[in-house]
Amino acid sequence: MTKKNKQQHEERPQSPVHQPQIDPQMLAAMYGMQQNEDEIHLLQYWRAIWKRKVVVIAVSFIATMLVAGYSLTLPNIYRADVLLAPVADEGAKRGPSLGGLGSLASLAGISLGGGGNIEENLAVLKSRDFLWKFIKAQKLMPILFEDEWDEAVEKWKELDPEDQPNNWDAYRRFTEVLSVSVDKKSNLVTMSIEWKSAELASAWVNLLVDQLNEHLRQRAVVASEGNLKYLYNELARTQVEDMRRSLFELIAQEQRKAMLANSRKQFAFQVLDAAAPPDNKYKPKRTQLALLAGIIFGFLAMVGILIAERIRNRCDDGQFSQR
Repeated sequence: MTKKNKQQHEERPQSPVHQPQIDPQMLAAMYGMQQNEDEIHLLQYWRAIWKRKVVVIAVSFIATMLVAGYSLTLPNIYRADVLLAPVADEGAKRGPSLGGLGSLASLAGISLGGGGNIEENLAVLKSRDFLWKFIKAQKLMPILFEDEWDEAVEKWKELDPEDQPNNWDAYRRFTEVLSVSVDKKSNLVTMSIEWKSAELASAWVNLLVDQLNEHLRQRAVVASEGNLKYLYNELARTQVEDMRRSLFELIAQEQRKAMLANSRKQFAFQVLDAAAPPDNKYKPKRTQLALLAGIIFGFLAMVGILIAERIRNRCDDGQFSQR
């Protein structure tokens, strides 16, 4: 190619690339066809469900009856509640007025508080040691495991001790029926027990509060006695006047704590509303269970019908035969 031809070839304008134009009317028509197809499918599905409405109703009815019958075999459970208010900690109120005694008491391992805080006291309530003692004191093992207890001979039905309920079984069983909630705004505590007997539920929760208060009170008394013994020993060994004055004040504080612990029956929690045997069951809610079962199984029946209709449509279109 000559230089002149090459130059003419380079200067020749290139033809523009042709881009297909999309017709808006065609797009609208395609969208409309897709919409119509979706509406046709929905209409087909609705007709399929309506055609087999007897199946849906039958499945829902049978499920409702079965669950209703099963719920009748479940025992009535009653819930007894007791409302509690934490007792004000007198030691904590006086703490700031003791000045440097707080640090001195901390170094000595002495708490200036009285009945402890809510979290600590409720942790004691849910502890294994406390609940084991409560279950043993109230002789609850045969009641908690009544199906495994022979009332006639007052023995376990299982002769092998390894197969008999133990302390761990009792702890797990009791924590299942015990619940505690704390209102963050008012700081009030609600303690509840759910059981098959309304009388036992209310009696247990009231006794539980009494025994918890007594347990915490006795623990505070023992702690105060130990603290006083330690403080008196330190007082006998110390000749520094300022230290002796501080020890005297700590001793007075511990004596006040011991006096409160010995005189206050409701040591950690004050009962605002004692539990009474409830007159209405807490659960099972048989009507709600039966209706919910009917709704769920009715919905599942409709889903099954839609799946069957979908498969039938694919078979009619030859999708499965082509594979």
